[in-house]
Amino acid sequence: MEDLVKTGLLYDFYGGLLTEKQQKIMDLYYNEDWSMTEIAEKEAVSRQAVHDLLHRSQRILEEYEAKLGLLKRFLMQQALLKSINADLNSLAESIPLEHPGQAYVSKIQSKIEQLLATE
Repeated sequence: MEDLVKTGLLYDFYGGLLTEKQQKIMDLYYNEDWSMTEIAEKEAVSRQAVHDLLHRSQRILEEYEAKLGLLKRFLMQQALLKSINADLNSLAESIPLEHPGQAYVSKIQSKIEQLLATE
């Protein structure tokens, strides 16, 4: 997984555990796509201070993930749901359209797709 995407996901899961300043800087950098120089100017600090805060915040997020594993679990569940959905698609293709089981399979697929849409 690309580091930028991984950091964004870690921030989504654990960002609320960071200090307000860490959250603000992480949000500007990762979500608002500000440069470190722009953030430094806005916050009246050096670019190095922004770099250090981002690096420290990312390390903290990775430590939370190492202890709690929420992102790993989420990604595993998403992969499993996609696999189940693919299996249901295969099953649906083998069931005649008029068979009562077809509606049940479609109902389950719909629920899985709702879960997958929340990623």
